[in-house]
Amino acid sequence: MGDGGLGLERTPATALMGAYGALVYLCTVAGGWLADRVLGAERTLLGGTLLLVAGHASLSAVPGGTGVALGMVLVAVGSGSLKTAAITVLGHVFGQDEQGRRDAGFQFFYLGINVGALLGPLLTGWLAQHRGYPAGFGAAAALMVIGLLGYLALRGRYLAQLGAERRHVVTRPGNPAPPGDVIRMALTAAAVLAVLLGAVVSRLINLADLATILLAVTMTLVVALFWQMLRSARVSTPERTRVKTFIPLFIASSGFWSILNQTYGVLAVYSDVRLDRGIGNWVMPAAWTQSFNPAYILLLSAPMALLWRRLGNRVDSASKMSVGVVISGFGMLVLLPFAGGGEASTPVLALAAAVLVITTGELLVGPVGMAATAAHAPAAYRARFSSLYFLSMALGTALAGVLSRFYDPLDAATETRYFLACGAGAIIVGLGSLLAVRWLAGRARGMSTPPMEQPAGA
Repeated sequence: MGDGGLGLERTPATALMGAYGALVYLCTVAGGWLADRVLGAERTLLGGTLLLVAGHASLSAVPGGTGVALGMVLVAVGSGSLKTAAITVLGHVFGQDEQGRRDAGFQFFYLGINVGALLGPLLTGWLAQHRGYPAGFGAAAALMVIGLLGYLALRGRYLAQLGAERRHVVTRPGNPAPPGDVIRMALTAAAVLAVLLGAVVSRLINLADLATILLAVTMTLVVALFWQMLRSARVSTPERTRVKTFIPLFIASSGFWSILNQTYGVLAVYSDVRLDRGIGNWVMPAAWTQSFNPAYILLLSAPMALLWRRLGNRVDSASKMSVGVVISGFGMLVLLPFAGGGEASTPVLALAAAVLVITTGELLVGPVGMAATAAHAPAAYRARFSSLYFLSMALGTALAGVLSRFYDPLDAATETRYFLACGAGAIIVGLGSLLAVRWLAGRARGMSTPPMEQPAGA
């Protein structure tokens, strides 16, 4: 990469980031297993944070490829553990009849994630540019330590407010594993990781192939997780009904993330070849178009959270998510009138409007999807079930990459068909998800099972 980078060429560096992204999503399953079988969700959250600190410290202090490899593995495992555990813990703060408050809580949680996503790269990027990458990674580690110390200072008060039953749920594994199983699982994971690293180092697998392999493993894990939960004797009949009802929501979530990731791929290319960034006598910097999405999230999250609290239980998660996917589809259609135009033929406000519509859909899918994942989780698989939310992001991201191969900004008819197909496809997925959940819920009522929205173990 450029001067001051980590010493990697551009092509292997981008391939490595793709593999790293897939590894993070895979590690959400590992983090879920640790929480369900070994540590409990809250202690897994703490452990994941410590691993993240260690990973960024390694990237900052350990030179060369050794520091990059060690740091990225620690960050991937720590991030995977933190992501699933955080959803599980937050999901059990609310009671089973508090859907509106739960959705509002996840809206604020989602807002916090995006504040970090917006401000974190600005600070660490500035440090990396002016002080070198080690300073940027070191600052990230230091900020995480400050956050961790703040949490530890409030931890006792927070756990006491949960009450004895919920405190037990978030601090103890729901299905404890025998010590022998833990040792075998750790050795197996270490062996698999060692084989993958050895194959990459020896060039039996190049970095691009590694990303594809990890993606295939991710898709396999999704099927395996659903199959395991639906067949497990530890999952009750009402819980199994909730798992089945979540399947169309998982598909809807994957469909949405395939649309959102267009903003970082196809729409970035579209902006480069079609966008007129002039507003009066002022020309917007090209990089600012990537800030539309996080800026909208910061503006809209609080009003959306207040809306969910006001609506309470009157609108279920399935309706919110399905409508969100439909809205995101209309976001792609906003650009349809401008498809096939010449250079600088699309006003920047048109792209801003398209991203605004897609972001509105995101606020109905992203945080609500987190809340729905916590609400549908079986007691024995609380944390592992939370990893499904992140696996839907993985599949959606991969689908966006596959779809982008059909985009050609130099052919007007192809560009028009692309926006139309993506928009209509998302609308169909959203409507199909809503109908499927309604059908499954109707069958559940006919069999006198409890409502699907009640979280297991709460």
